[in-house]
Amino acid sequence: MRLTKFFITTLATLSLSLLGSFALPTISNDFGTVAQADDTGQLVTLNMPFNGQSIFSFPRYPYTSNQTTIKDIIDKYEERSQTPKGSVLLEIKLSSYIANNLWTANQAGTFIVNFAQPTDVLPADAAKELSNFADILKPDHLMIDESAFEKMINEPIIHESKLDDFTITSPIPTELASQTIKITYQTNDGTALPADTFKDIEATTDDQSKSFSKSITGADQQVYTDTDHMLIPNVPGYTANKSSVTFDKSKVDASGVQPVTVTYVKNSSTPVTPDPTPTPSTPATFQVYGKQKFYSYQHVDFKKSERVKKYAKKPSVYAPVFTVVKTTQSNAGNPRYQLSDGTYITAKSAYVGKLFLRKNVKTLYVTNPRGTWTHGTVMFNYPTQLLHHLKQGTKVTVTHLIKNGPVTRYTLPDGTFITGNKRYVTPTKPKKVIHVKARDGRNLYSDVNLTHRLKHYRKGHIFTVKSWDYSHGHNLSVSGTKRYKIAGGYITGNPKLVKIVK
Repeated sequence: MRLTKFFITTLATLSLSLLGSFALPTISNDFGTVAQADDTGQLVTLNMPFNGQSIFSFPRYPYTSNQTTIKDIIDKYEERSQTPKGSVLLEIKLSSYIANNLWTANQAGTFIVNFAQPTDVLPADAAKELSNFADILKPDHLMIDESAFEKMINEPIIHESKLDDFTITSPIPTELASQTIKITYQTNDGTALPADTFKDIEATTDDQSKSFSKSITGADQQVYTDTDHMLIPNVPGYTANKSSVTFDKSKVDASGVQPVTVTYVKNSSTPVTPDPTPTPSTPATFQVYGKQKFYSYQHVDFKKSERVKKYAKKPSVYAPVFTVVKTTQSNAGNPRYQLSDGTYITAKSAYVGKLFLRKNVKTLYVTNPRGTWTHGTVMFNYPTQLLHHLKQGTKVTVTHLIKNGPVTRYTLPDGTFITGNKRYVTPTKPKKVIHVKARDGRNLYSDVNLTHRLKHYRKGHIFTVKSWDYSHGHNLSVSGTKRYKIAGGYITGNPKLVKIVK
């Protein structure tokens, strides 16, 4: 049985007692040749107990600063183990989803396989590993506290000594999933739902597939938006009236369960599933992304004392995305968006913009560092309809724009489809950079945040650029800076420090 290095290396010293007879190979705590000649300083090990059990343990690597973060350590680990960036945090998040029945283990396993290298892993193996993690949470009805977890991994870790090796132990924060929602799926015209689709999400039926039901758990006021259609699947010819569910104690019935109905409304024309799907009885929701630094607020009239969260100015590929449920204005007449979580942001076009392109164009360029995929249908049934992966910088000829509400797709000449999401594509041709020259001495780093130096190059050295990325990508409170990926790591993209050459 062959597992991809993506999945094995992120588990490091996995507790084998959880796996029964299915044993993963372990990785040396010294992690091969981690201590290279040009590395200095002591070694640090990170342990992340999961609900009291030591599941994630990251091998030692050189620690050259008196301050770092857990995110830095994980990024370094993924870089050295050639594991896709973000995979460790994704596993933790998906384990929580499985434990609370938002996703099935098979859904999460298939998703994480495609997140890595689709041809390298057997989905059943990935599903089994994620299910093992999820089982740790289920008995105590827990879930990952995502806001606390995000804060934990980004808080600086201060270590005064520069001589002794040391270990950081940071438990993954959880919260009580004390509320149950029972979702009933049905069509508006009484047509039977596709049985296989709803059995795949582990929903049940007792009436010839006319309706299905599924129970999920969570915390009061938790909002789950089904971007990947894992909880509210696509049904050909129909559009669901919901794209998210909100846990609300005030709506719990006498049995202690909150009932929620998802109704699939028959399309009047060729179906294109919007994301998120509009609700027929209310104004359609849509998504916007942030262009500048701004805050979200508790109320429509912005007051500094009522700020909820700060959002930094980010490049479009990492820009914060918001689901808008209502367009309104302040008492002074300033435009506002009410978001799905009940907070408010500005609606001024200088600060936010619609997430999807809406222009008829002939050419698109892939801008996301992870690239994007072409799909076999406009439904974007993930991951079964993934066809071809397009790398960052790829030029794509498109023939038609397809609109459905706020969501757009573009048709390619071969009849396949690509997203119109601005976080992945743009009609504006990016400046092509093949080589850059160091204006003075330059360092090569193993990570995109340029925190772990690998090598120094003299003034005038010419680097061959493979792609570009940005620092602090998913940290929405910190602005990102352009970096160039070259052989072996990353260098700055600051034009004051490197010059683009032919």
